[in-house]
Amino acid sequence: MAASKKAVLGPLVGAVDQGTSSTRFLVFNSKTAELLSHHQVEIKQEFPREGWVEQDPKEILHSVYECIEKTCEKLGQLNIDISNIKDDAQLQPK
Repeated sequence: MAASKKAVLGPLVGAVDQGTSSTRFLVFNSKTAELLSHHQVEIKQEFPREGWVEQDPKEILHSVYECIEKTCEKLGQLNIDISNIKDDAQLQPK
């Protein structure tokens, strides 16, 4: 069976949204602002005292990696080439 051709959209913009209870990674088409894919992971919160909230920084970092990985897998299933995801520095005019 012939390999399917990846859709060339781009550049794509990836964004991490780190909230108080979850992490999200979202990928948008930079030309249309269309949300192409995303993934969200809940993170644990601990309340050691009244008014205090604590989170494990390693869990937060792991959740970012997991969200990026799962979002890229979803893009692959949509035949979207993830090599077109750019960071902010690559999108700035020279």
